[in-house]
Amino acid sequence: MNLQIFLNEFQNLLIKFPHLPSNIINSENCDLGDKIYYSKNLEYCFDCANCTDSTYLYDSYMCPNCVDGDYCVESELCYECVDAFKCYNCIFLDYCAHTRDSMFSYNCTNCHDVFGCANLQNKSFCIFNRQLTEQEYREKIRLYNVLPYEKIFQLFEEVKEKYPLTQTHEAHNENSQYGNYVHYSKNCYLCFDAGHNEDCSYMYDSFYNKVCYDGTYTGQRNELCYEAVDSNDIFNCNFVVFSQNCSESSYLFNCSNVKDSLGCVSLSNKQYCVLNRQLTKEQYQKIKEELYKEFRQNKTGWGELAFPI
Repeated sequence: MNLQIFLNEFQNLLIKFPHLPSNIINSENCDLGDKIYYSKNLEYCFDCANCTDSTYLYDSYMCPNCVDGDYCVESELCYECVDAFKCYNCIFLDYCAHTRDSMFSYNCTNCHDVFGCANLQNKSFCIFNRQLTEQEYREKIRLYNVLPYEKIFQLFEEVKEKYPLTQTHEAHNENSQYGNYVHYSKNCYLCFDAGHNEDCSYMYDSFYNKVCYDGTYTGQRNELCYEAVDSNDIFNCNFVVFSQNCSESSYLFNCSNVKDSLGCVSLSNKQYCVLNRQLTKEQYQKIKEELYKEFRQNKTGWGELAFPI
């Protein structure tokens, strides 16, 4: 089998097998959404994992009881929050971490009971960045809570304009200066909306990866992977889409628990397969060596493959 035959047959497999209208894996009662993993009781949520009892979430991870959230991680009881990390019982937060019982705040860390604040750390009982006593705070909050949201946002924007915007948003990283919205990562280059990665480059919306490159929407224990999309728990795999618990394989689409395989579509619990055909270990090794030699010589990537995404 040569390279061109392999790519042509793989493309035919991609066309032959039906693609589900939504990609929902290991989830319960999450029919109204797409790209949902290990979640329960979600409605109109997209690109989410390990979330429960939430509505209108996008790109969120480990968030229970949240509504209208984007890029939220490990946050609970939050509404209209963006880039909230470990926040609790908050409304209208933007890029805040370890914050609770707060509203209309930006870039606040380790805060609680703050309202209309920006760029605060380790603070409580503040309104528009002014320090108050707890009693003063409780009294004024009642007055501000009856104002129209438009008026509150106007006052909040005036506070934000007093502080310069940083070039990048990042925290708790080591040798990972280039990128944006990167947290708790080490030795990473040009990663975006990523966290807890190590020795990775060109990752987007990816978490808990090691030695991975060119990954999108990948998370949960991926290692030694290149060009993976919407895949989890994969090891030493290349060119993998919508797959999980796979290892030592390349060119997989919608596969689970597959290892030592090439060019497979919609397979589960298989080993030593090429183009969905079961082979012996010896047959597989022979074909693999021939194909990988051509892969390297031709620097083959996705080529002209069209994935039904």
